[in-house]
Amino acid sequence: MSDSVLEKLKNAIWKRRPILGEIMQKHGDKFLFDYAKDFMDVNVSPFLDARKPELIDCAEKLIEKRLGSEVAKGVTKQLLKKPLVSTTDHHGPIQHPFFLNSNIISAIPYYETEDPDMKYLVVFSFASVSVNNSSTYTRGILFHGHGDDSNSLIRLPFLPDKLKMGVVYATRGYNREDLSKAEDELVKKDFDPGRGEKIRDLIEEFFANEQVMNSPDLNEQITEINFYLWRRLFHPVKEKKMPDLIYLEIETLVTEMLLTNHLKNPDSLIYKVLFDPKFVELNYKYFNNIPGAFSLEKDWGTYMFWALDEKLHRVRLTLKDGMLTSGHGSWNYEMTPEGIAQALRDKKIFPGMLICYLMVSLYYGMKCLGGFCQVNDLTQTKKAWSDMLAELDLTEEVNALEPVQTKELGGDGMVLSYLKSKDGEAFPAMSFDMVLENEDTSFETYVNLSKKVTMSEMMAPMLPEMYTVLYPIQERDQSLLEKNTPEEILKQTGLAKKLL
Repeated sequence: MSDSVLEKLKNAIWKRRPILGEIMQKHGDKFLFDYAKDFMDVNVSPFLDARKPELIDCAEKLIEKRLGSEVAKGVTKQLLKKPLVSTTDHHGPIQHPFFLNSNIISAIPYYETEDPDMKYLVVFSFASVSVNNSSTYTRGILFHGHGDDSNSLIRLPFLPDKLKMGVVYATRGYNREDLSKAEDELVKKDFDPGRGEKIRDLIEEFFANEQVMNSPDLNEQITEINFYLWRRLFHPVKEKKMPDLIYLEIETLVTEMLLTNHLKNPDSLIYKVLFDPKFVELNYKYFNNIPGAFSLEKDWGTYMFWALDEKLHRVRLTLKDGMLTSGHGSWNYEMTPEGIAQALRDKKIFPGMLICYLMVSLYYGMKCLGGFCQVNDLTQTKKAWSDMLAELDLTEEVNALEPVQTKELGGDGMVLSYLKSKDGEAFPAMSFDMVLENEDTSFETYVNLSKKVTMSEMMAPMLPEMYTVLYPIQERDQSLLEKNTPEEILKQTGLAKKLL
């Protein structure tokens, strides 16, 4: 791949996400380690800091149910001291290079810290994607098969085809029958000797264990799977320990906060943005056409909440005559505290990205490490929210919002974890590849590597995939994608030699 093609890819991506472009132009030449260590620098906002225990207490209750009281209390102690989370990831098994590496990079400053309370990398993940999403694949597992083609990517589904377009948030959990069928499929694959048996052992260890099988839904299963899988990825284990990984889907957290703290409290700012006529009128003025919110003109996004149809697909909602309604009128919910509360309890609706951003980042003031889309979208949302509050003469809220950090790229779109194919070429590793292979994947290896590579170097191999995320197929310049695989970029830029 020529430098000119890389530049064209970058410029196309920056055009769709200009704030990402600003971040990379400012920090792209920094060593990745130096950029990541600043994650721990969390701004103080006394007005918002007073609210944070409410959110943290809710998160503790949810985490305790899934991972026990010791972990939950440890997370609480850490977040009260340093209210830092990642909101980069989709809610699914920690496997795709996007999310595997965003967490490796986000965990680097924890590995280096001397603070004994900084034990957890807390991720408020988004469960609003389908179980078949290509960069999450919550439906099953991803790994490279080796065999005749050392780079062949295997997608091994657990959940049946009829569920593949349902959102993770509302989908049932894996069951024994799902896993047994997947294990039977392994027999039909062209693997190196013994590889199928190793995959089967991993399925039994992480997906079929008693705790996961007894969990009530897919959301809780993923929290448990990732907690233990993450610990297995980094071998050999060195003296210094990376933080444990805590996945908690943001939609459940926000739902619980709404039900517990906001829908019954007319003085709450979140209550007002949902139900106060003065706020509601301004929602359309300030949030229209912001990614993650909605567009009235282009019919994308949703007004505060998504509905779910009978197949658990997302249904776009708009506000009309005091009702949340779908375009064809098949789904209608009263936009009242009681109506929203009941629909949330029944899982008829769930929070959209806008209300999640407003609550976690802009109302409670948590520092959120984000993906390559979030740094752009959340920054725009903050500006819109600040302008809206100013129009409502809520000066104290406007001033409190100023220190909230929104341009924090949490490692998304950058890859540190590579393996070597049979023909000696580097390729981005899936998490299950890391467990299967005998190469050194100790966390210390990635910390050391982060001190030798820049942000721009690490983002280059993922530019084609970022481009396909931001541009639908009918809008793509295919010449930017032809033969431009991560492996080819690694080879042409000389990165492969540095990484391996």
